Amino acid sequence: MTLVAERTDNVSEISAEEVLASHFTLVAKPGAIDPILLDGADGWTSPNPHPALSLMRWTTTDRDAAAAALDEVVERFRSEGRGFDWMTGPRCAEAGLVSLLEERGFIPPPLQVAAMVKRIEPGHPPQDPDGVDIRKVEDLTDARIWGVMATGFDIPADVAGIFHDAYAMPSDLQRTDIYAATVDGGDAPVAVGYLSYIGDGPTVLLRVSCTLEGNRGRGIYTGVVNRRLHDAARQGRTQCFVHAYSEESRRCLEHLGFHSVGTLQLHRWRP
Repeated sequence: MTLVAERTDNVSEISAEEVLASHFTLVAKPGAIDPILLDGADGWTSPNPHPALSLMRWTTTDRDAAAAALDEVVERFRSEGRGFDWMTGPRCAEAGLVSLLEERGFIPPPLQVAAMVKRIEPGHPPQDPDGVDIRKVEDLTDARIWGVMATGFDIPADVAGIFHDAYAMPSDLQRTDIYAATVDGGDAPVAVGYLSYIGDGPTVLLRVSCTLEGNRGRGIYTGVVNRRLHDAARQGRTQCFVHAYSEESRRCLEHLGFHSVGTLQLHRWRP
């Protein structure tokens, strides 16, 4: 559907645009995820009307081409009576494209998203926190996995299920391993984390990661991050990207050695 982030082994040279591009590595899944490919923009949508399942970005800095693509998308969603999101990075801001979104009624202010990176290397396996068991998910049909996602991100279970299936479906652009944490000898997941291997280059992307309320403060989030980083390094990957949607996530990731390479913005359009 879109290009994989460029091959860059020196994390100090990674741009926020590469981190943004890694987010757009889903492929078409009929009946669930459909690509939108236009001159100057691309993204995906879904038959499900939830706005989180429709996301676009610009692939041009030409203002006229960007405006034409934006107008086509806005008209499509206006005619269908549903909302969608648009993600921009520093390149769009420098080209003066963000004002196009403001002119077309996107809801202010946009959500600020930190584009973060970390160099990873093989090391000793991380130790799970006391009373916590973190494992790779074998049964990808276990609805409890995306149920944790739904609860953690306050989205409907069917929406979480669509994301889960889209991430779990391998392609030339990405393949994803999913991790779950259980506590105190139980088998019900209380945290999940998705790890996407981007193409065949050096990069992995930490996608969804959340811990159910009532199980926070036990080091589970950190444990799930560290397990994914360890496994990615064992597979020969050397750099990790993540999109931090909250200040709390950004601070936690900084503590784990990630650093921000720029700010992305998530803009919302609603009918």
